[in-house]
Amino acid sequence: MRIKITLISVGSLILLAACGKSGADNTPAAAPSLDGWGDATAAFVNAQGAKTGEVAFAATPQGGVLMRITLSGLSEGWHGIHLHQIGDCSDGAAGFKASGGHIDPQDKEHGLLNPNGPEAADIPNIHAGADGVAAAEILNERLALDSDALANADGFAVVVHANADDHMTQPIGGAGERVACAAFSGTS
Repeated sequence: MRIKITLISVGSLILLAACGKSGADNTPAAAPSLDGWGDATAAFVNAQGAKTGEVAFAATPQGGVLMRITLSGLSEGWHGIHLHQIGDCSDGAAGFKASGGHIDPQDKEHGLLNPNGPEAADIPNIHAGADGVAAAEILNERLALDSDALANADGFAVVVHANADDHMTQPIGGAGERVACAAFSGTS
């Protein structure tokens, strides 16, 4: 009996070790799909315009939004992620500047740890593993899916940065360049 348990344990370790690796042809690991989840979904694109994941929003009964994020192609580690004023990710090569600045209807300072913040756009960092894949579920209680800040003619974007957000430094927490963007189109 002891040999069988050992064999199962070794087999489990081999399966676990293989789980996050890319295919034999060295293709990057793909982010899981969010098909069928949420009230609004958009695709993340990288600076070259290739789809790298998805983000979905679901309205909560308390008026906030619950976000699910799946994203691949990131460097290993923490990445800042923010909600931006304009649903436009068409200029990836230029750094996704068309998405505008952070959503900030109450004119707060940037940062979840800032005593003069946070902006409505501020959310916790996401973490990518060694395979470059990040998956997260984040609640933002400062915005509703039907609020003027999200449900407007300009839409909004979710932007991921190259580095972690320190949640204090102005204006983006030292998060660095914009590396992925998901655009939600306007509604009016």
